[in-house]
Amino acid sequence: MAQLGADVEQLDQLSRKFDQEATQITQATQQISSQVNSTWWKGPDAERFKNEWEGTYASQLKKIAEALKQVGTVVKKQAEQQRQTSSA
Repeated sequence: MAQLGADVEQLDQLSRKFDQEATQITQATQQISSQVNSTWWKGPDAERFKNEWEGTYASQLKKIAEALKQVGTVVKKQAEQQRQTSSA
């Protein structure tokens, strides 16, 4: 007989892992941005790089962190639904 469902404890762990990694990416992005902005560097190359960092790279990292948070929320909801189904 086939089994359906999930180990809710593992889903909880997975949800927390997504959240932890999102937090780490957010913190790393903030730290790098701070260092980029505080590094003494003048000229067109500096401006181009700083604009590229903020406009492209930091922006993409922020989107990745948000996506991880969203996936963590989905997994958490799945665990809650599994608990409700199993207890019914």
